[in-house]
Amino acid sequence: MVTTASTLLRRWWGALMRQDGVHTRGKGSAMSLARTERAALADDLDKLGPAAPTLCQGWLSDDLLCHLLIRENDPIGALGGQIDLFDEIGARRTEKLERSTSFAERVQRFRSGPSRLSVFRIPGVDRIANGAEFFIHHEDLLRAQPGWTPRTLGHQTETHLATSLSRMGRLFTRHSPVGVRAELSDQTGALHRIWLHPGDRIVTLVGLPSEVLLYCFGRTGAARVEILGEPEAVEAFRTTELSV
Repeated sequence: MVTTASTLLRRWWGALMRQDGVHTRGKGSAMSLARTERAALADDLDKLGPAAPTLCQGWLSDDLLCHLLIRENDPIGALGGQIDLFDEIGARRTEKLERSTSFAERVQRFRSGPSRLSVFRIPGVDRIANGAEFFIHHEDLLRAQPGWTPRTLGHQTETHLATSLSRMGRLFTRHSPVGVRAELSDQTGALHRIWLHPGDRIVTLVGLPSEVLLYCFGRTGAARVEILGEPEAVEAFRTTELSV
């Protein structure tokens, strides 16, 4: 089945807008997460350079950086890799970006935020759309490095990521042949249960909100998540494509 541009955009935007709850209103944790993850990711890109590995298949750190810049500043180019019709356009615009700027200039451009005409400059859009996005891609970079150890994110960040999971996780697990429930632990050891997908047979994803979110975003080999359930149900879920 072919996914049209309008369908893809409706799914993506609808899931993001549903995040605008108690942790994304005003100048709360979502704004802080988008800004702090942007700054921290820029710092690590500067430190690791353009040829560092990432969890994204076929991408080095510079490829990841170009993706983020195109996504924020070139809405047509950003459809490349999402919709076949735009793949060639996206590739050409990425090549142009690489030819016209140095890696250091690209990092600084990302650090400075979206361009003046970007949709992400509309009040609230950066706050809503970029918190989880930057977190995921920051982890794509960090977890691919030798000797990686997990960050301690803190209660506020984990709470925001739990909110993102409760909304977007339903989108990513919609193809699951079994029901999916998450048991999210926090620093106190308390568990918070949310349903991601209905079904007669149930699997339960257990871990920190950040780890379960990474799993649902397709980082299944890098996320520290325990999957509980009947063996047949667990196997059926493990083979599910988690995607938009």
